[in-house]
Amino acid sequence: MALTYSEINAYTTNYIVPKSTDVIFKNDPLFVRLMSRNKVNFEGGLAIQRPIMYAALANGFFSRGDQFDTAYRQTDTAFQVNMKFGYVNVTLLGTDDVLNRGPEAAFSIVESKMANASLTMGQLLGQNIYEDGQGTLSSTKALDGLMAWVDDGNSNSTYSTATDITKSFAAVGGITRSDILAGPSTGSTTSYAQVGGINAYTNRAVSTFTLNDLNTAYGYAWFGADQPDLLVCTQGAYNKIWNATTPNQRYMRNDSDLAKVGIQSFQFNGADVTISKYLQDVAGSTNGVIFGLNTNYLEYYVSANKKFQFGFTGFKEAQNTIDVSGQFLIASNLVVASPRTNFKLIGTALA
Repeated sequence: MALTYSEINAYTTNYIVPKSTDVIFKNDPLFVRLMSRNKVNFEGGLAIQRPIMYAALANGFFSRGDQFDTAYRQTDTAFQVNMKFGYVNVTLLGTDDVLNRGPEAAFSIVESKMANASLTMGQLLGQNIYEDGQGTLSSTKALDGLMAWVDDGNSNSTYSTATDITKSFAAVGGITRSDILAGPSTGSTTSYAQVGGINAYTNRAVSTFTLNDLNTAYGYAWFGADQPDLLVCTQGAYNKIWNATTPNQRYMRNDSDLAKVGIQSFQFNGADVTISKYLQDVAGSTNGVIFGLNTNYLEYYVSANKKFQFGFTGFKEAQNTIDVSGQFLIASNLVVASPRTNFKLIGTALA
């Protein structure tokens, strides 16, 4: 019968390095900015109701004897979104509390699981922020994400029925886009006249890439002092911008909020250009994506209830076992108050 242990194995223990290395999670630049600049306390209520101004009052020039148009004009409405609830579960096996202790425990399983929970919550939110929350890329229980907010409501059946990131969203935040600005685009690209209201410039079929195309999108989202300040890209899209710019244009930022947490970016016009690996996960391998975001109008609402601000419920023993489970909780949602000051480029040329 073969022996289980040789001499060396019988007398020598393994050296366990007292640290663990993350090989799955990805720090997301947009989520960093949302948490550092755009977090809004949600004190309570049935929903988030965000007022917007969508129409002008009666106006014009007049001459002697003319009458003014004094009819009442409806000029304001509001987005309405519900708070969305997320969790990360931590389960510990009761018997491990006997084994993972004392000098033989290189580090604590509890501490490792808690660290993993924090990173998992970041992954859940970091990836979900790029999806839709309308049942196509993510469930209706998920955050109302950028794919739905930054869109033009394209009515072409190719896009309105799509199940990937080329999908168009006729409504967002409880408002049908065509009720604000009639005539959503039917081609792959939004026209100048169709950018406005709650429509964002969108090109769903970028088959070639030039800086002029990127500059066009940036210009369509530029309204006076309001313009995109962050370009979040998939890897391929970032490469295209990098390769199209000259070395003296690639000024790496070391004074931004992203640089403070180790995320590199360079500038295009007035915007930081950076990569999101979570956006890459959402996009897949067929199409690349560039989101041009005016983060001044991105509002990330987080519950003021401490339990739902990444709070921990505490460990609870499961019935008929000695195992315990606890959950980290988040209640939050995203509102993009001015979609027109953002843009979205999607296409095989960006992959």
